[in-house]
Amino acid sequence: MATSPLVVEVAAHLSVIPKLNEQLAETSRQVETAVVDICQHFQTIADQARRGVQATTALVEGGHGDSFGTLLDRMQDTMRAMDRRLTRTSDRALQAIKRLEELEASLSGVFNNLDQIEELATALRLLAINAKIEAVRSGDRGAGFAVVADEMQRAGKESRAIAEQIRDGVAHMTTETSELAALLREGAQSDLTSIEASRTQVADTSEALAKNHQMLQQRIREGAELSRSLAEEISASVVGLQFQDRVNQRIGHVTEALTHMRDALGHALPAIDDDTAEARAERQALVERRLHETYTMWEERQDEAPSSGDVELF
Repeated sequence: MATSPLVVEVAAHLSVIPKLNEQLAETSRQVETAVVDICQHFQTIADQARRGVQATTALVEGGHGDSFGTLLDRMQDTMRAMDRRLTRTSDRALQAIKRLEELEASLSGVFNNLDQIEELATALRLLAINAKIEAVRSGDRGAGFAVVADEMQRAGKESRAIAEQIRDGVAHMTTETSELAALLREGAQSDLTSIEASRTQVADTSEALAKNHQMLQQRIREGAELSRSLAEEISASVVGLQFQDRVNQRIGHVTEALTHMRDALGHALPAIDDDTAEARAERQALVERRLHETYTMWEERQDEAPSSGDVELF
């Protein structure tokens, strides 16, 4: 007796049940892997948040060295020491300016002395001229006097030349001293202005840093509290995500039910003769093709890819 089409249809669908069971088992494994990965990621986030708060707290409170407050005090001490050094440098510059002004006054006194030297040189020249006149009048008796007159005239010229050289040198020194004093005076005034501005900036900066330090400590305390809350929430979420056991159990129940249904129906179906075996094979191939067409993910198609030697139905 020929096998009915219903038997062929049922037999074709029963042959797909093992593949469905494999799909369910693979889904169970993927769910378990994904849940474990998510839990690990969440735990890593919580650990990183906790370590970040601990590191920031250690930095501010000096867990591995000086605290931020200590560093702030040291910075203020350093700035005050720099202020004292700058003040001393400015005082020395003012003292140098005073010395230069005194030197400038001394050089002015040198000009007066040079005037006297030039007057003396002029007097020597006049005296030498008069001596020559008298030597000429004296004839041979004034020859020695003439030699003295020449020496006096030469000494007067040399004295005037030396006086002029000294005057030029002193004038140059006076100019240089005046310019140097002006530069030092300008620099000292600029330094005083900068020192005063620096004092104001240091005071403002120190005050701002102190306020920021207080705010930072407050934010760290808030961050620590948020980190603890985050860790607690993540722990609760991790517990909630650990449902893969329930999923595996339910999938296992479905797999067992499908296997039981396949076995029960397989035993209930009559034997298929050779005439209908080919029809069942064609129907089974069609069912498998339709099942494959429902796959949308690469993993599903990869799992169903035919191995070497299998017949490709799609």
